[in-house]
Amino acid sequence: MKRNICLFLVFMAFVWSCEKKEEVEVGGITEKTAEEIAAHKEFAPEFAFNSIEGNRISLSDLKGKYLYVDIWATWCRPCLQQLPAMKELEEKYRDSNIEFVSISVDNDRDKAKWQKMVQEKQMGGIQLFAGKGTSFHQDYEISSIPKFIIIGKDGEIINENPPRPMDYETGKVNQQLVSILDNLIKE
Repeated sequence: MKRNICLFLVFMAFVWSCEKKEEVEVGGITEKTAEEIAAHKEFAPEFAFNSIEGNRISLSDLKGKYLYVDIWATWCRPCLQQLPAMKELEEKYRDSNIEFVSISVDNDRDKAKWQKMVQEKQMGGIQLFAGKGTSFHQDYEISSIPKFIIIGKDGEIINENPPRPMDYETGKVNQQLVSILDNLIKE
């Protein structure tokens, strides 16, 4: 009798371990099902800011496109160094499913400075002003700028720290970023 109970318990432990297995190992790599991947997606927190044109634009307004988000400020020299490469990327992907969104985190008192800079430097893409009095910094865990994020068509965060537009070694457009963006538009 004890032997039968032991065999039954061993059998049940085996069955239970097979049912609980969530990952399948193939060739040394753990694969997850599409459902598991979808369940673990991290979605970008909603935001809504005024554009340079004065329109209120939210993250949900931009769904359906990939977003390359640039978080910057007028006083940030490394942010400004990215502008020429950012303009090249905007031109390269003009007719694609990628939208370039620049969000200024300048102080509210510097909003006029932001507007002037966007116009003088002929900055493209969607230009938004977040200012300082929002939860945006905390929601997106912004500890330093420039900060870049790639957001998917459904609002999921694809890459919370993608390459910057400019490659500091070459001074030209970052080819690693181009590769990432090219792969997105192939999907």
